[in-house]
Amino acid sequence: MDFDRAISERVRRWLPTQHNKTVRTGGMDEMVAQAKRVIKLGQGDVGFVTPDHVREAAKRAIDEGHTGYEYVRELRVAIADKLKHDNHVPADPDREIILSDGCHAVLFQVFNALVGPGDEVILTSPGSYYEKNTLYAGGTPVAVRIHYQDGFRLDPDAVAAAITPCTKLIALTTPNAPAGHVARQADVERIAELALKHDLLVISDEIYEKINHGRTPHFSIASLPGMRERTITVNGLSKGYAMTGWRVGYGVVPAHLMPAVAQVNAINTIWLNTPAQYAALAALRGPQEPFEANHREYTRKMQIMVDSVNAIPGMACAHPDGTYYAFPSIQALGVSSAEFARYLFVTEGVLVQAGPIFGREGEGYIRTSVAEPEAEIRAGLAGLERAVKRLQAEGLAALEPAAAA
Repeated sequence: MDFDRAISERVRRWLPTQHNKTVRTGGMDEMVAQAKRVIKLGQGDVGFVTPDHVREAAKRAIDEGHTGYEYVRELRVAIADKLKHDNHVPADPDREIILSDGCHAVLFQVFNALVGPGDEVILTSPGSYYEKNTLYAGGTPVAVRIHYQDGFRLDPDAVAAAITPCTKLIALTTPNAPAGHVARQADVERIAELALKHDLLVISDEIYEKINHGRTPHFSIASLPGMRERTITVNGLSKGYAMTGWRVGYGVVPAHLMPAVAQVNAINTIWLNTPAQYAALAALRGPQEPFEANHREYTRKMQIMVDSVNAIPGMACAHPDGTYYAFPSIQALGVSSAEFARYLFVTEGVLVQAGPIFGREGEGYIRTSVAEPEAEIRAGLAGLERAVKRLQAEGLAALEPAAAA
C-alpha cells in the first residue's frame, strides 16, 4: 500500500503547518528527549500545581461515586455566573454553554461545525492554532500580520483590508499567544463594527484572560451590542486556574448555532470527565486567592524576563500585556529561529520555541515563558545571554557544532 495516499486529503492540507521537527526545535527532538538536563525557557504548561481545594473536590467526587457520564449543571451555572460577572456576557447554562476536553477541543469542534470549503477565516500571524483548525475544516486562512513595533496589536484597519466576499469568520485571541497582546477596547469595538457591517461570525479565544499584567484591561467582544448573537467565546480553566492536565474547556455558543457545534462535540468528545467537572466547579466557586497569587507571580517573573532579555545586545523583547509568554526578537543576530533554537539547546541546554511554529511571520522570534520557577528562568536567561554573546563573537561559525550534533 502507498501509505502516503492513505492519509486523507483533509489532513494533507493540515500537515504543512504541523509543528514539524525543523520548525519546533531545529530538528533535535531526539536530543531533547535524551538530554539529562533541560532548562525549559519556553514551557507551555502553567508551572503551578492545582490548588488543594480543587484537587480535594475531585477526590470527593470519586469517593462519592461520581464516575459515570454526568451533567453537572451547577458547573454550567457557575460558568454563566463567571461570564456575567467578569465579561458582561449573558449565557443560558443549559442552551448556550458547551463543555469539552480543553480549549483546543472546543476550537476544533467550533471550526468543524462552522467552517467549510470556500470559507475564509481572518486570523493573526504569528498566532496560535487557528490556521490549523481552518485548514482541517477545509477553509482558507487569511493571515493578518501583527508587528513587534506595534506591540503585536491586531490592527482593525488590517482586518478590514483582509475582508472579502468569502470571509465568514474573524478569529480573535486576547490575550494573544504567543506575544501576549491584550486587545484594547477601542480595537475590539472596531472589529465588532466590521463583523456587523459584513455579517461575519467571530471566535474569541480568551483562555489567558486571567493572566493579565495590569497594563490593559481584558474586554470581551461578546459584551458589545449585537455581538452576542454572532460570537463564540472560547475559554477554559487550564491557564488561569492552573488546571492544564484536567482538560476543562468551554464554549459560549449562541443558541441558534449550538445544534451544529453540539453534534460535532458529541462525535468528538461524548462527555467531559466527571470528576474534572467537580474540580472545575470548586475552582470557580471556591477561594480565588491561590489563583490570584499565581497571576501576581507571573507578572513579577515577566518583568525579570523582559528586563533580562532587553539587556542582551542583539535581542529585543516587548513587554506582554498578558499570558506567561514573551516573544523576543532575534532578528539582529542574523540566524533563523530554528537555527538559533537548536544552537541554544546544544550549547546551553536551554529549550525555547522557534517563532515560525506560530506562523510564517514568527520567523526572527523565539517564544520564552515565565511558567517555570524563578531559579530555572534565571538559569535559562544566563544561558541565553552566553549563547548570544558567543554567536556575536564567533559569527556563523558558532553554529557549526550545533548543526553537526
